[in-house]
Amino acid sequence: MIRYSVPLEWYEGVYHDVKAPCLAGRSFSMVHETKPEKAVLLIHGYAGYPGELVRPARELYADGFDVFVPRLPGCGTSGNDFQHVRRLDWLETAENALLDLKRKYSSVSVLGHSMGAAIAVMVASKISADKVVLAAPAVAWPGMKPPKKLSVIYLFSLFKKRIPTPWHHQSEFVMYYENAPADDDYLGGEYWSWVYMRQLYELYKLMEEAGKEVGNLSMPLLTISAGKDQIVGSLSSDYIMSVAKGEKKHLHLPQCTHFFFYDPDKKGEEQAVEAVREFLRS
Repeated sequence: MIRYSVPLEWYEGVYHDVKAPCLAGRSFSMVHETKPEKAVLLIHGYAGYPGELVRPARELYADGFDVFVPRLPGCGTSGNDFQHVRRLDWLETAENALLDLKRKYSSVSVLGHSMGAAIAVMVASKISADKVVLAAPAVAWPGMKPPKKLSVIYLFSLFKKRIPTPWHHQSEFVMYYENAPADDDYLGGEYWSWVYMRQLYELYKLMEEAGKEVGNLSMPLLTISAGKDQIVGSLSSDYIMSVAKGEKKHLHLPQCTHFFFYDPDKKGEEQAVEAVREFLRS
C-alpha cells in the first residue's frame, strides 16, 4: 500500500541531504492501481517528518484519494543537514510537488500541519489548490511577538548555530508509521534536543510571510486548533478564520495537543481525522 518514494523532480533546485533519511523520515505515497481524479498533498512541520502524517494519509487513501507525503529537505536525516536548509528549500519542494500533481490530477488538495500549514498557505496562494486544510497552523497573526524579534534571532545565528534544549521521549504519543516509535530517540537527539538558531529564523520568517498571504486564500478552507497546543495555540486559527476568503470551517479540539493526528486524546484524534475526511470528500 505504501510506497516510500515521491517523484525525484520535486527536489530539483533545493538542498540535497547528505545523510539518508531514517525510516520514519522517508517520503511516501499511497497510489491506487486505477488512477483516481483526486489527490492530496500532505506537508509535515518544522523538524518533523512524513511518518507523523500516516494516520490522515491512510484514511484519505481509503476514501479514494491518491496521497503524497514528501519529506522536506533537512528533515528526518540529521541535525547537520538541518543546519544547511532555508525556507526556500521547503517552499520550492512543496511548489514543485503541487505543480506536478496539478498536471496529473483534475483535483488536488493540500493539508499542512504546523509549519507545513504555513507552507500550504504560501503554495496555495501562489499556485492554487481545490481545498486546503491547515492543521495546528504556524501562521503569524497581528501582534505576535517572535516576528518582531527576527533581527535579533538572525544576528544570534551568526555566532551560535544551535543551543541545547531539554527533550525526552513521551510514550503517550502513539505513532502509526512502520516500526514506530523506533526512530524517536534518534530524531530527538538530532533535532528536538537543540534550538537551531538560523532555522528558527527561517521558521518565523515563513510564518510572517504566510500571515500576510492567508487573506488571499479563496478556496474552501478547514482549520483545526487544539486546546492543549503549547506550540502555536489557537490564535493563528482565529486569525485565519477572520481574514481568509470563501468557505471556511474551523474545528477546535479542547483536549488535544499540537500533535492531534497521533494524540493521547484518542477521541480528539478521531474527530480531527474525520473532519479532514468529511471536508475533502464533500
